[in-house]
Amino acid sequence: MNSFLAISLVSGVLLGFLSRYTLNWLSTSYKFQLFGKMITCVDTTEKVLALTYDDGPNPPYTDNLLDVLKEFDAKATFFAIGQNIEKNIKTTRRMIDEGHELGNHSYSHQRLIDTSLATVRSEIQKTDDILSDLGVESRIHFRAPYGLKRVRLPWELARREKTNILWNVDPKDYETADPEKIAESIVCSVEPGSIILLHDGGGNRSQTVAATKIVLQRLQKEGYQFKTVSQLMALQAA
Repeated sequence: MNSFLAISLVSGVLLGFLSRYTLNWLSTSYKFQLFGKMITCVDTTEKVLALTYDDGPNPPYTDNLLDVLKEFDAKATFFAIGQNIEKNIKTTRRMIDEGHELGNHSYSHQRLIDTSLATVRSEIQKTDDILSDLGVESRIHFRAPYGLKRVRLPWELARREKTNILWNVDPKDYETADPEKIAESIVCSVEPGSIILLHDGGGNRSQTVAATKIVLQRLQKEGYQFKTVSQLMALQAA
C-alpha cells in the first residue's frame, strides 16, 4: 500500500511537471503552434527583409522612425496596440498614408495565454475594428503580445484565418541604449526572408530609431530591400 501511494505520488508530480513543461513549450515555441498558421521568416532566395515594430504608436519615436524609413524608401510593418492607436491617431494615419503595414498587437498588450476565450476575442476584435475604421482594408495580421501563445489564442486566430507573425531576428533593442550594438546584431543575423523584431513603443526608443538608420544604410548597400510582412509572404506564396 505504501509503495502504491509512493508510486502514485511520484507519478502525479511527474505528470504535473510534464503538463507545466508542455504548456510552457506551447507558449514559447517558435517552431510549433497548436492551431492555425505561424511564421517566423519566409523561405526565399531574394534579398528581402521585413522590419517590424511592436507596441506603438509612440510619438515622437514612431514619427522619427517614419522619417528614417522615408529617407531610405523602405517599408515596414507596425504591430500596434489598440489603446495606443486611439491615443495617437495622427501618427497612425501617417503610417498608413506613407504605405506602411499596420498589424494587430492586441488592444491592451496583456499576455493572452491564461485569459478567457472571450478576452482573447475582444483583444483581437477591438484593434481590428480600430484599424478598419482608419481605412485599413487589407488582411490585418496578428502578432501575439510577448510572442506568447498557448491554446485559446491560436485557436481563435485559426478561426479568423489570421497568421501569427513572429520573427527570427531579435536584437533585443529594449535591453541596450547602444544603437550600434542593436544594428550589428541585426546585420550579423539576417538572411533572405528574415523578419526582424524591433520596438517603437514602450518608452524611449531613440536607440531603435538610430539603429534602424544604421541597418538600412548597411543592408541596402548589400542589396537588401525592405518590404512589409504581406509583401514578404506573397513571395513565398508565388
